[in-house]
Amino acid sequence: MRRLYGHAMSHPPRTDRDRRALWRSPLRGPWLTSVFGLVLLFGIPVLFVTGLLSYAAYNPDLSPVNDETPDKGLLGFYLFSWPTDPYWLYRVTQGVHVTLGIVLVPVLLAKLWSVIPKLFAWPPVRSVGHGLERLSLLALVGGALFEFATGVLNVQLDYIFPGSFYPLHFYGAWIFMAALVVHVALRFPRMVRALRSRDLRAELRTRASDTRPEPPDETGLVSPAPAAPTMSRRGALALVGTGSPP
Repeated sequence: MRRLYGHAMSHPPRTDRDRRALWRSPLRGPWLTSVFGLVLLFGIPVLFVTGLLSYAAYNPDLSPVNDETPDKGLLGFYLFSWPTDPYWLYRVTQGVHVTLGIVLVPVLLAKLWSVIPKLFAWPPVRSVGHGLERLSLLALVGGALFEFATGVLNVQLDYIFPGSFYPLHFYGAWIFMAALVVHVALRFPRMVRALRSRDLRAELRTRASDTRPEPPDETGLVSPAPAAPTMSRRGALALVGTGSPP
């Protein structure tokens, strides 16, 4: 114990600036994060609605055997009898759901990469309000990873997760969307300001050698000690876009 105490005293915790300096990419900043966030903001509600339509198509109210989530309560408020015509309706809605979900995987990973310095901020909780915000982010990030991971595994028919896919994906979607609504309500004005801070067309014309870090701001996403750029923001957007399967 004495040795551990001595080691702790001689190696004090890093300051928040020191921790953020470990993440040195000059591309990170509010603008790039907001671009990825805007794509997800349009795509995720489509996934949510088409997922609910898939659930309705099972006609869970037809009989108890059909109902995979008998304890859904108010979450089944929208259920309706799935129409028999047009016959291709389910094919379209679930084609959109599966295809869009897979396409958004690289965007989600890029969004998480862009905000990873915030996950290691120190101290982790600065106030009661900050602590509640961190808890909401836990539901947001955890819910996103859970929904996308279980969805991709379901496409592959690889059911390595405990329990049935249907209730897990259904209840997980509601938790994730609730966290997303709270997050958007809190961060939407900041996202709009960040998107307006830089011109997209100018960024698409900027080479890696001319790429500069964003100005430091209160978000803490911009590295205090950025490295030399090896890729432009144009390249990062292209990498994420081409990483999405057609």
